[in-house]
Amino acid sequence: MAKEDKKNQFIAIRSMYLSDSVKRMKDIEKLYPTLMARSLGMNHSRYIQKLYNPEEFTIRQIYAFASLIGLDVQIVLDVIIKQIKAQKGKNI
Repeated sequence: MAKEDKKNQFIAIRSMYLSDSVKRMKDIEKLYPTLMARSLGMNHSRYIQKLYNPEEFTIRQIYAFASLIGLDVQIVLDVIIKQIKAQKGKNI
């Protein structure tokens, strides 16, 4: 894949975060999952699993994810924390 194509795909994901369209990590499941998984050094199924269970992401992976899409890591962390709190509430 051309470097410019990757950059455009990362921008698309970044735009979703900046427009507040991402409420849960799993909201980006359909947005270039293979590209994101490879870029983070994991396989596709493991990446998808972590989107549904974001507490499984390491801090390093969260930082790398935010860096890839050109986003402040705190924005990604805020989404993850909200998702974990929502999931915890359902399990009680």
